[in-house]
Amino acid sequence: MRFNQIFTLLLLFILSACSSTTTTEPVDDNPKTEQSNLGMVAAAQPLATQAGNEMLALGGNAADAAIASGFVISVVEPTMNSIGGRSQILVRTKDGIFQAYNGMTEIPASFVQPETPATQGHGTIAIPGVVANLMRLHKEYGSLPLETLMQPAINAAQNGFEVLPGEAARHASGYDAFKNNPGFKAQMLKQDSITYQAGEILKQPDLAETLKRIAATNGKDFYEGETAQRIASDMEVNGGFVSLDDLKNYQAIDGRYVTTNYRGYDIHSIPAPAGGGLIVKTLNILENFDMASLSNAQWGAVVNQALSHAVESMTYDYQESDLAFVESREWAKEKASTVVIPLEESSAFNIDFNVERDINLVASNTDWTGNTWGEESHHTTHFVTADCEGMVVSITQTVGPLFGSKVITPGLGFVYASTMGAYLSGSDQNPGARPRTTIAPTVVTKDGEVVMTLGAAGGLRILSGIVQVISRTIDQGMDLESAVAAPRVHPSQSTNRETGQREFDRMRFSAEFTPENGWTSADSTFWTNSGFKVQAIKRYGAFSRVHAISRDLKTGIWTGMADLDWEGTADAPSDSNCNQ
Repeated sequence: MRFNQIFTLLLLFILSACSSTTTTEPVDDNPKTEQSNLGMVAAAQPLATQAGNEMLALGGNAADAAIASGFVISVVEPTMNSIGGRSQILVRTKDGIFQAYNGMTEIPASFVQPETPATQGHGTIAIPGVVANLMRLHKEYGSLPLETLMQPAINAAQNGFEVLPGEAARHASGYDAFKNNPGFKAQMLKQDSITYQAGEILKQPDLAETLKRIAATNGKDFYEGETAQRIASDMEVNGGFVSLDDLKNYQAIDGRYVTTNYRGYDIHSIPAPAGGGLIVKTLNILENFDMASLSNAQWGAVVNQALSHAVESMTYDYQESDLAFVESREWAKEKASTVVIPLEESSAFNIDFNVERDINLVASNTDWTGNTWGEESHHTTHFVTADCEGMVVSITQTVGPLFGSKVITPGLGFVYASTMGAYLSGSDQNPGARPRTTIAPTVVTKDGEVVMTLGAAGGLRILSGIVQVISRTIDQGMDLESAVAAPRVHPSQSTNRETGQREFDRMRFSAEFTPENGWTSADSTFWTNSGFKVQAIKRYGAFSRVHAISRDLKTGIWTGMADLDWEGTADAPSDSNCNQ
């Protein structure tokens, strides 16, 4: 396509050495971006992208592709997500209907908050929602048999897949936290004690059997069958709270829906317990400014302040129970009145997509484990699918922090999300609650037609990444590739020790100063001279990972884009139901 991306050569080196047992077609020779009128998939791991496209090539739709990608990514990127985790789904049908699904983890009925919140272990595990969410998506929009859709995931678990460098780094980072868990030792460690290295083949036979039971029962086994029995028994023996009744009663429910019009484009997302309300609030603030007339450094300063206001609103509008307030133009105008626009400067903004990159340097300087942000770092995955008829699906799946609860039930093979305890201690942790996070599947339309679907991973920086890609495309006229590649900012925050609330200084923020495609020294000087305090972050992958698909309304061509700072891909199917 248009440019050489950061990890293209890195991925080619890795994947060309592997005779994969889970796929039949080679990975595209330029996998970060692609264009096609047959459909598109963009995901955080190449095998997940490929699985989705295999379903499109079989005549499936975007929902089929998303289900296949969702199960595969839970196998090949277990540090980030799992069938034992939570998810939010946003569907836009070819007929223009929107449907959101809430598959967040739910606090068990018997949960009692301990005096000291746990940081990991069985006591942090709530009722998983990913399987129920994908099953509902299949029931209402899928067109291919579930066993067909799940076969790539079963193959990846049973026959193995090549561990990519980022995943290997995260395994090594989490080793001390999970090394003593029996399920982890059997599933994720060689000889019960050694983590897998990049390029090695990881097989997960226990997970393969669990997936087979899910496929054979349309998901019922996970919540009522053998898998449910094993989950409940493990919880009972080890001080967990999830019971058979909890599992049996769990449902993927309708997600709430929120939208705003931003300069003629409709932005659709999911509010609390997801993070789409924050995206709406931020964009409503930005619409008070002529963002297109600002220099790039001015743009970054204004975006940061708008983001800061939106995130700060969580301290007084945490549940977002009143969507009229979330969409309020009056609130946005009031907050916009406090935004400082620094005086115009002349620094030029340039993204050089063709620069030759030192692959080893890039890989070693990537924030694979989230250490840049310390306790603020969260781990998640996002993927998007589109079919040739115009249907799009945007899904975010997560287990919370790296490897979630750090628990795998022996014989089942999947990690559970962390929900109760210290990780989400500021959220509602009463029985029956579904604590909120910032995951935010999003779709952008114009005149009733989809022009973009996107989402991100990276905790609170999910909000930052999505907003900035949207503004780059609408306000700055960038194409999708340039918008995803462009450098980002993120508000600085602190925690009040007495109240536990987030506090913000809107004149402080972090900025992405990676060696390629980062902000420049001139930008830093301008911000400093304008009174801002900026923390320069030089590691790749520290400002969320965006995966997105856009559509040219004139030609009908889809463009897929995988975040340059991660190991994912964007690719198109070899065929589609429009050709069949």
